[in-house]
Amino acid sequence: MSRTGRLAVFLLIIAAVGGGWFAYDKGMLPFVASKSQTEGDAAKRTGNPALPVIAEYASIMEEKTVVEAVGTGRSTLGVSIYPAVSGEVDDVLFHAGENVSRGQVLLILDSDRERLARDLASVQVKDAKQLLDRYEQARPLGAVSASEVDAARTALAEARIRLEQAEVDLADRTILAPFNGTVGIPQVEPGDRVDSSTLIATLDNVESVLVDFEVPETRFDNVKIGQSLRVETWSLPGEWFEGTVDSIASRIDAESRTFKVRARIPNPTGRLLSGMSFAVYVDIEGKTYPSVPEISVLWGDGGTYIWRIKDDKVERVPVRVVKRTQGRILLEGPIAKGDLIVVEGVLRLRPGRDVAATIRGGDETGVAQRNGTGEGS
Repeated sequence: MSRTGRLAVFLLIIAAVGGGWFAYDKGMLPFVASKSQTEGDAAKRTGNPALPVIAEYASIMEEKTVVEAVGTGRSTLGVSIYPAVSGEVDDVLFHAGENVSRGQVLLILDSDRERLARDLASVQVKDAKQLLDRYEQARPLGAVSASEVDAARTALAEARIRLEQAEVDLADRTILAPFNGTVGIPQVEPGDRVDSSTLIATLDNVESVLVDFEVPETRFDNVKIGQSLRVETWSLPGEWFEGTVDSIASRIDAESRTFKVRARIPNPTGRLLSGMSFAVYVDIEGKTYPSVPEISVLWGDGGTYIWRIKDDKVERVPVRVVKRTQGRILLEGPIAKGDLIVVEGVLRLRPGRDVAATIRGGDETGVAQRNGTGEGS
């Protein structure tokens, strides 16, 4: 293109630009100006738009703590049976695991000598009584003196005592069940020689099981007689058994700083046995506190706080954390049941900021339920 052509194109561009500016300046582009003005006005009206957040209602929880301990079970009634005297086993009349009744014969020792001694004492009583009867008949006739009658009475009394002693000695040769229960494995057989230190068998009544365990000193005022608890045993995994506190020790162990507690566990099926080890869980009730989801609690320079929604605006509320449990936090502060608490979307919040809340879970009248965390002993 020649120099003259380039100059002509340049002049045309300048003319086009100048014409456009003239048209804008004279209001000849009303559509463009109107759109720009509309967007500006919308921006002025909107200011800071409401931030979308997710919120939940605050609920009420009890500060429940579960004291965990390990205990050993034993039968409500349980004894080890020993013979009262020495002798040879004549017969064993029970089998391992057998349910026996109070007074049932379990074992018999040889008793020939004791039976003879009883019979002899019985004869002596009969003879002494006959002599006393004769003396009492002859006394009015003056045939015997009063002292002779008294001596006969004394002899009869002594004979009766010897008979009672012989009967006791004979009874000691027979071992009876002292109460209803389940007998263990026999430890002797017919023909064995035994004495008072020889174990015959064990006998347990397991209609209920007693479990002894220890609780930290700090919980002495929280455990009460009759309080409910639950136990599980490693012998029956996955099964829970309910019971109550049966008794509480009257002193604190100075070394372990614990006190002993005994629980009674009903055992109608007999599945729990004496000697089993148990994990014991005692629920300790405490005060009630507002509860919020754990992710709604924030930490700042001024301490712990949460965001509460009121009239579609948020306010910062200082709180104190009492306890964490299963994704929720118990708080101490000016929070009431039913307060709407921001759970998600907290990072851009400022006091007084408008929010658009999506409420999830529960309602403002609900009371949260939970299981406490464990506190070991």
